Amino acid sequence: MRIFVIIPGYNEEKYLEETLKGVLKVTKDVIYVDDGSSDASVSIAKKYLQHMLIHETNLGKGAALKTGCEYAFSHLKADAVVFMDSDNQHNPSDLPRFFAELKKGISIVFGVRKFSSTTPLMRFVGNKFASVFMSFLYGRYIPDIPSGFKAMSKSAYKELIWNSAGYEVEMEIAVRVIQKKIKYTEIEIEAIYHDNDKGMTAIDALHIAKCLLQWRVGL
Repeated sequence: MRIFVIIPGYNEEKYLEETLKGVLKVTKDVIYVDDGSSDASVSIAKKYLQHMLIHETNLGKGAALKTGCEYAFSHLKADAVVFMDSDNQHNPSDLPRFFAELKKGISIVFGVRKFSSTTPLMRFVGNKFASVFMSFLYGRYIPDIPSGFKAMSKSAYKELIWNSAGYEVEMEIAVRVIQKKIKYTEIEIEAIYHDNDKGMTAIDALHIAKCLLQWRVGL
C-alpha cells in the first residue's frame, strides 16, 4: 500500500524546514503544496523534496489539499494520503499509526489532539464549539474537527471531494463523512503549540457556523 503525506503551506518559512526534516525521517513519500507563498517556503521545500506543487496565488487550504490529492492519486497512483500542517504542530512520530489504520482498511482516520493545561484557551474553545455545533446539526460528535492531521483512502477521497477552498475544508470533510456514512476511526495525537498560535477567532467561528448551516440545508 503506497501512502503519501500531503503538506499544504502558506508563508511557513519559520517552521517548514523542521516539519519536512521530521516527516522525511519517517517516509520519503511526501508532497508539499505551496499555496502562493511570498516568503522562502518554496526554496526550502526544493532542498528536501522531489514532489512539490505550486499555486501561483493563494487559493486556500482546501484548494491546496485537493491539488495534492489529485496529484497523489492520479499521477503517483497512491492508495491513500495523510494530511499534515506545515507549521510543525504535528509530531511525525504519529505517522506510522495513521499508516497502520489505513492498512487495516479504515477509510478515514481523524487525528485528535490531546488537550491539557498548556493548550491555548481559544484553541480549546474553538475546537469544542465546532464539535458541539456539528453534533447538534448532524447528530454525530467528532472531536477536534479543525485538526489538520488526518488520513483518507483513494476511495474515500472520491466520495468526499469537497468544495471548500479555505480552512473550512476540515469541517466539510467531517460533514461529508457523516452524510455518506463512511467508516472512520480516531487516534490520539500529540499537539505542539507555538507562542503565536492564537487558535480560532470569533470571526472564524461564525464563518464555520454559517457553512455548517448551509451544508445542513443543502445550500
